[in-house]
Amino acid sequence: MTETVDLPDEDPGWVAVVHTADRTGVVTRLAGVFSTRGVNVDSIASGVLAGSDARVTLTFRSSQRRCRVLVRSVERLPEVRDVIVRREDDPRVRAAAVVLMPAGEAYTPPEGLDLRWSGETARGEALLAEGAYAAVRRLAADVSERALTSGVVISGM
Repeated sequence: MTETVDLPDEDPGWVAVVHTADRTGVVTRLAGVFSTRGVNVDSIASGVLAGSDARVTLTFRSSQRRCRVLVRSVERLPEVRDVIVRREDDPRVRAAAVVLMPAGEAYTPPEGLDLRWSGETARGEALLAEGAYAAVRRLAADVSERALTSGVVISGM
């Protein structure tokens, strides 16, 4: 007889902030680390910091074990200076969203999302929201079918 064990439907989501040297090819090498280990990158953003430093933020889904392997592999890249990884539901992972709605369409974030927000979309204003990444991500999913555009930015961890 086979015993059934309840397993999660999907791997947890992770947010990684990688501080690197600002050099050509760093994002390609980071993507290669994930690709060769069979992990899809959900989103990636990069920016130059002061001097010759850069920051690359990635979101992805994987098991905890595979996440540890990814971190060790990323840390071995010569351009990498530091790696911070947290689960996407960690309240220290903060984000902001900008939502633009069609003219005259009112939108307010769903009840129960712990967000600070402003903007009256019915008057043509952008809705700006800030909070824990998980709440901002739920807001973006809620509005995705109706918004003209929306974007989520993860702040430094």
